[in-house]
Amino acid sequence: MHLSWVVKSAVFCSKNCHTANWKAGRFGTQGHKFFCAKNKVHMEKVPQVQALLKQFPWGRIETDGTFAEPVVRAYYNVLGAEGFGYWSIPGGSNPHLKHASDPSGPPGALRVDDTKGFEHGYMLLSDKLLTDETGWKLEKRLIPRLIFELGTEPELTSKVDIVDWDSWYKWRNLPKESPAALLLHYPLTVYQLLVNVLQVTGPKRNSLESRQALNVHYIGAEVELNMLPLFSELALLLPHTDIKMTFFGIAVHSIVNKAKKNSIAMKAKQNEPVYTYTSPTSCGASTLSIFLHGDHENWDLRLPFLSGNKPDAIVGLNAGLTSYPAWQFVILCCHSDNMPFAVTEYAEQSTELQRDALPQIIAHALPHLHSAGMNGLELHNLTRPREYPIAFNPFQRPGQRNLGSVRLPNVPNGFTMRVVGNDEQEIIHPVSAGVPVPASDLSELLQKTEQFSLNSLD
Repeated sequence: MHLSWVVKSAVFCSKNCHTANWKAGRFGTQGHKFFCAKNKVHMEKVPQVQALLKQFPWGRIETDGTFAEPVVRAYYNVLGAEGFGYWSIPGGSNPHLKHASDPSGPPGALRVDDTKGFEHGYMLLSDKLLTDETGWKLEKRLIPRLIFELGTEPELTSKVDIVDWDSWYKWRNLPKESPAALLLHYPLTVYQLLVNVLQVTGPKRNSLESRQALNVHYIGAEVELNMLPLFSELALLLPHTDIKMTFFGIAVHSIVNKAKKNSIAMKAKQNEPVYTYTSPTSCGASTLSIFLHGDHENWDLRLPFLSGNKPDAIVGLNAGLTSYPAWQFVILCCHSDNMPFAVTEYAEQSTELQRDALPQIIAHALPHLHSAGMNGLELHNLTRPREYPIAFNPFQRPGQRNLGSVRLPNVPNGFTMRVVGNDEQEIIHPVSAGVPVPASDLSELLQKTEQFSLNSLD
């Protein structure tokens, strides 16, 4: 094994391979020289990633800097596919289930297949929801419960600051021996996106006299379908808020269309929530209603049920904006309609590359949108200069992923990016809407972004 000389962000099998990779990378990508300077900056986040993991008793860092999450799951007897409650995963080396429409990985890349026949959300085909005990499958003292005995409720969050895993564990009166963070990074990251990235809500914003109705669209849900009750954490974190969350995606479409009579998933076909929760009165009596949109695989603002019912925020976790063509329509709609939209990505490097691709995606679409008659405010929103700020996510899943050839910080929900913010967040400049920004060939751009990023290793 041979580490890159200066930054030590990449791993090579030999010095000769390292030298060969300096100018030309694998699978036709740019060589290490192209990334070296930026990788040096990215590697500065390694201590943050490691510190976040080391606060947990189970947070062992391997000799190569990675975290062996399956070992921790096995220790707590929650490693497996069907029958493991909220912990159910398909296994294999792909973080996302493979579909016919998915982009293919680099030729020659080593892959381990998913568990045959596994489908995210399979428990929704039954008629019973999981409880705290049957979902978590942990000792009672390690479970962040949703049903409380009188006097055991967490403190009203308008009186405390929940800013990272340490403060969340203390607020929940949970020992760090609990591996809850290995799953709750999904709802806690949504909290981070809504409160700190998009600023559409907050724990101190609402009151008993002035409640907030919050409509959130969650795009690209997969493993999240196995743990829907865990999103109740949002109702505990956001007092006096009525949250409606609608999940979209290929996995959502698939499970809803397999729904049978009396199953939980059948409620989605009847336009009813598949899960609801109300937090204790002492926590603000907030409500959460989760809906599944099963009529289409992808989110589309032109869908009849979205007419006159635009979301307050759109989120996508571990999104891969340039890896999946369906995101391009979401990007354009959110820009033109100025809808708050934020995502997370595994690595800072891939997040930056996708940020740099956003203006090119817009510029490539402008001629078609001009010919289709778009003008006025929508075109101004689409073309005006914007910032796409990237930040380290304090609620990322603890621990570096095992990618073999890469030492750059790369973790589930590792970095946040605001794609479209509210008017107060965005830079507003006069823009000549009739002059499209010059763009390179989009297909070439997306191909390069996919190759340069770590999405091929996601």
